[in-house]
Amino acid sequence: MASHAVVFANPSGVIRYWSSGMVELFGFSESEALGATLDLIVPPDYRERHWIGYHAAMDLADGVVDHGSFNVPAHHKDGQTIRVEVHLHVIHDSRSRVAGAFSAFSPDEGPSASIEAL
Repeated sequence: MASHAVVFANPSGVIRYWSSGMVELFGFSESEALGATLDLIVPPDYRERHWIGYHAAMDLADGVVDHGSFNVPAHHKDGQTIRVEVHLHVIHDSRSRVAGAFSAFSPDEGPSASIEAL
């Protein structure tokens, strides 16, 4: 069974946690990912759109991002663009301030909302 592919990024999109499942799915080691931005796994053609959505999620007063899962293109270390499903959860600290986003990824294995449909 594969490890869970989870990442935590701060409100600016800087990666602070990178699980072994992320290494398996995307090919980047923990040392390569920590301190990098999410651009590491977002294909160049999708970065502008990604950051608009990411910052909008960070700016939500209640932090609720409840759209189920999204099927999105992602950048693998070997240069390929792969399809993955992602679940995004905005995390708050003890003072209800946005602390960042926790995202769980899995290989695309079926129908889900395509980010292009939004």
